[in-house]
Amino acid sequence: MDENSVNPLDAAIVAIEGTSVTAITDERGRFQLNALCAGNITLSVSHIGCEPLLVSFYLQRDTLIKLKLNHEEHEIQEVAITAAKKESHHTQNTVTIESKQLDNLRGLSLGETLKKIPGVYTLSTGATISKPVIHGLHSNRVLILNNGVRLESQQWGSEHAPEIDPYAAKRISVIKGANSLRYGSDAIGGVILVEPEPLPVRHGIAGDVNMTLFSNNAEGNFSATLEGCHHRVPAFSWRVNGTYRRAGNSRSPDYWLGNTGVEEGNFSVALGYKQSRRGAEIYFSRFQTRLGILSAAHTGNLSDLQQAIERGKPQTEAGFNYAINRPYQKVTHYLAKAKTYFQLKDGSDLSLQFSWQDNERYEYDKPHSYQQDKTRPGFYFQIQTINTDLEWRHKQVKNVSGALGISAVTQTNNFKYAYFIPDFWNFGAGVFAVERWTRGDFELEGGLRFDYKWAQYFIRTTSLLFDTVLNFYAPSGNIGFEYHPKENCSWRMNFGSAFRAPAPNELFANGVHHGAATYETGNRYLKPEQSFNLSTSVDFESDFLSVNAEVYSNYILHFINLVPVQPPRLTIRGAFPSFEYRQQNALLSGSDVELALRPQKCLEFYNKSSLLFARNVSTRDWLEQMPPLRFENGVKYTATINKKLNEVFAGASVVNVLRQTFLPEVVRDYAPAPPAYWLLNFEAGASFSIRQNNVSIGLTIDNAANFNYRDYLDRFRYYADARGINCALRLKWNFFIPEH
Repeated sequence: MDENSVNPLDAAIVAIEGTSVTAITDERGRFQLNALCAGNITLSVSHIGCEPLLVSFYLQRDTLIKLKLNHEEHEIQEVAITAAKKESHHTQNTVTIESKQLDNLRGLSLGETLKKIPGVYTLSTGATISKPVIHGLHSNRVLILNNGVRLESQQWGSEHAPEIDPYAAKRISVIKGANSLRYGSDAIGGVILVEPEPLPVRHGIAGDVNMTLFSNNAEGNFSATLEGCHHRVPAFSWRVNGTYRRAGNSRSPDYWLGNTGVEEGNFSVALGYKQSRRGAEIYFSRFQTRLGILSAAHTGNLSDLQQAIERGKPQTEAGFNYAINRPYQKVTHYLAKAKTYFQLKDGSDLSLQFSWQDNERYEYDKPHSYQQDKTRPGFYFQIQTINTDLEWRHKQVKNVSGALGISAVTQTNNFKYAYFIPDFWNFGAGVFAVERWTRGDFELEGGLRFDYKWAQYFIRTTSLLFDTVLNFYAPSGNIGFEYHPKENCSWRMNFGSAFRAPAPNELFANGVHHGAATYETGNRYLKPEQSFNLSTSVDFESDFLSVNAEVYSNYILHFINLVPVQPPRLTIRGAFPSFEYRQQNALLSGSDVELALRPQKCLEFYNKSSLLFARNVSTRDWLEQMPPLRFENGVKYTATINKKLNEVFAGASVVNVLRQTFLPEVVRDYAPAPPAYWLLNFEAGASFSIRQNNVSIGLTIDNAANFNYRDYLDRFRYYADARGINCALRLKWNFFIPEH
């Protein structure tokens, strides 16, 4: 009601802060919010001509509340009603890590964060570098979108981790399986969406501060975000974010891992202008990291390499320090984005996005006596990318909605010092159309895409420079449906195809890859990959049971795989295991299952399992370098204590990774697949409110039993064990300062 006249106010918007629960008052000023849980509630109330009102209280039972708004007498210049539609991927299995879950994983890399999702593994290079693997596929086959921009960097390397600051993400979604329509034809493995929160619309200044400490390598992380919106310019909002991270040498259960420190500093700035029918966004970020490479992985000659693998641990005992010596990597990634969107007169929406990225990578090998300049890197790569995306979404007509899009990209790559991949210039363009038909509980979606890729490579030899031009083009598509037999149950089935042109390293690599400590050889005559992916998944959610289960089969024509070959390669820089790119037809099949039982509201028992069976169809044998079977079982207790202590939780889990036994009859690897291992993990935490501030604290213990183990997809498993016990203490403070 109006505070002065006590008249009812209709069309007032009442929302619960931090959720999507809203209501609009009727002509009597009444509203109703149903099916709420007990706990702290903050209501946000807004009405034309009134100052916004925030009311906080502890909800225990059915409650009647009277709200009085101060109705100011001033002229309203403009009223903007906006809504953000959640991106829909209904016909494909999509798993999302929300903000609350991310808070318990802060400080981990993107790859380690996503490993909590069934079907997602990590390809790692020692203790410092990891990248996500979805259903056995990684690198160029998994597209990563950072704030709506496709990440373009030197992601082809096994030890080239994604240049993304996970602290800037409030939500990370993984779309499993071939998804070529909106994001690009080469999304054979899947798509990872790293999404920040929408820019604020609440008047005032808000933010959060995150601090994380790790015990194993004495790592410290600090990240802060500040954002705001002012009532005098309600359409304009802003956000700034910064992160600093530093870690020293990691430790296995028995010894220190020398030269495995990390130093990282990142920041980003976002500006937005939003009105009812149009808006614009500007975003800029800088990511910089310096990563130490395990010194034991670099050897001087063939006998040293053989002894290092047979010994299985570093020859020289290292202590703890923060120094990062050669070999190491130094990477800087810049991203700038500008986007505008508006609604046309016919009700359709049009958006245009332009982005620019610059990635600079220095790789330093061990210093050698023959080098005159000891500070010179072994490699330097610079890749610059310009993307343009135009998308038109038509309004729904007779239960049919859809979109048409065009994208274009141009990219240049330059290198200095030693040769590994050539300089190149490429251009790509794609056009797609997708339509969705909805009727009752049934949805059907289908679409087509056509891509063209052109690339010019400048090959250098000792005596001449020549160029090679390659062209690739192919259609791809997707069709699937979703059916809801009940409100809490859904069934999806999807068939998708995707096409991926060979990457520059797969075609022309020839040299020592310092970060991975391997010698890699490409194949100029590789053909494009063509994927045909069939998957089906079921979701069920009730108070007692929740299930997410997926079965998939991915046939890939001309699959490109990097496999070990004998003998190792001796170079002037030392001796290294040798790998080369080979091509065959492959069938990757498996299942991902996540179950949760809740015998009581506050108690949950869960199981996660990931099964992958990868066959080399060409030789009727198993594929190499594929993730082993993985299982996780755990229990978690969560409770709300009182109106100040919002939540308390504690849990434990056991991760079991089996030995990879699905290997070819003739194994050319430099060491046998490591034995199965299990890891015991614990977590606990609490959050509490102080006025409009929220503070949360959490503790996790990974590998609590300090178990010795090696992971099959760790390139440095030849030389050392993985990291031992690691305790993490996390503290987060959310605050809001309203306008006065």
